[in-house]
Amino acid sequence: MTRSARSYQREADELRASGWTYRQIASHWQQRYGFNPRVAFRLAHGLTQADVAQRWNEQWPDADAPKTAKQISYWEIWPGSAGRAPSLETLNRLAFLYRCSAGELLGGEDHSHLDTTDMRLGQSGTYVSGVIAGTTTGALPPVDAILGRVTEQVVEDFEVLTDTYRLIDYREGSGRVSADIAAHLRRMLEVSNRTTTSRTHRRLLRAAGDAAQLAGWLAIDAQRYDQAERYCRLTVSLAEKTNDLALHAYALGVMSYIHLHSGDGKAALGVLDTAQAVARRGSPAAVRSWLHEATGEAYALLGQPQPGLVALAQAERTFDGVSAHASPAWLGFYNADCHAARLKGRCLTRLRQPRDATRALYEALTLLPPTFVRERAGTLIDLAGAYAQMGQVEQACDAASQADTLARRTGSERNRKRLRELLIDLMLWTNIDCVQSLYRQVLLN
Repeated sequence: MTRSARSYQREADELRASGWTYRQIASHWQQRYGFNPRVAFRLAHGLTQADVAQRWNEQWPDADAPKTAKQISYWEIWPGSAGRAPSLETLNRLAFLYRCSAGELLGGEDHSHLDTTDMRLGQSGTYVSGVIAGTTTGALPPVDAILGRVTEQVVEDFEVLTDTYRLIDYREGSGRVSADIAAHLRRMLEVSNRTTTSRTHRRLLRAAGDAAQLAGWLAIDAQRYDQAERYCRLTVSLAEKTNDLALHAYALGVMSYIHLHSGDGKAALGVLDTAQAVARRGSPAAVRSWLHEATGEAYALLGQPQPGLVALAQAERTFDGVSAHASPAWLGFYNADCHAARLKGRCLTRLRQPRDATRALYEALTLLPPTFVRERAGTLIDLAGAYAQMGQVEQACDAASQADTLARRTGSERNRKRLRELLIDLMLWTNIDCVQSLYRQVLLN
């Protein structure tokens, strides 16, 4: 029996609820059901050919030649003999409706694996396609068809979209927005020569820098560290062009977290020294405090608790001057007491000060807004680690179990890895039921 578009929509809704993107669904259905990409993307959205034609006509009305389901069918049948080849404009518009890139709708063979060149920033230090290698264009209309010039209002719209992606990331995880933020960043860079004034140009480059650092964090969360470093270097380049010392220092701080997450405290300290030198030339208190906290973590990794505690104390003193309205939007995760407590607790856990760590972490869990799902998971992992250091195994397992549930919800590879590392700390107690249950939950479920 032939399935209807609505039945595919139900399946797609289930996959979307599990964290799948339209791109992932379409790719999966091409392999499973043998669809060509244009059919796969349409059905991933649960649309009939008539639905697509209707949306096309609403988006691009043409009273003389409205699109029909028959024309959609011709494009889907191609390259069969009864089909008609879609033009580039057609592919661009279908890509907008299907939230994908035009190239993904063509199908064909993929030989990109044969390209061994390591794409990097160009000599100008601005942007080349390799900065976002490994990502694909998201749900954006064709640039040439929409933007002839970039005004202040256009840049403001770009900034609002970045903030929207940032909030989605906090709530649902990097997997939901990484492709979209890459496409968003690409679009800003592609139109950077269309600004109407020099002031608008600087504002657009700052907006692109914000998107680039966010993309860096998303790559870190997915443990794509090489890609994260390229995004950070792009952010530094954009910050230098606009003389934005705060963003420059912050981007270096993000780069230090690549080393922190890989356990290299020495490399992290090297980057942080440079970041703090830049920050001292003019940065908000939130940036300087955050860099001190990261320095404390780096010393903890090096097994040097005393300078680590000094750095943490400096972070707390500097944080007294932090206010939400004076902090940049890109540092929204460190502009309130809940975030300071969260990072303080993490640092204290790494410094093996578990009693003080648990107090800070419980304060963070009490104050953290519910939208910060991934951060809550990370805080629970830190709490579990602190309890494990004190030998309070049941409490450690309870916190870790809650963290695992949240980590699965956001699809955070970084938090899932941290949970697996926590299991190593609990190996001494594998004879206890709660530890065995946690092992099953983390490793088998």
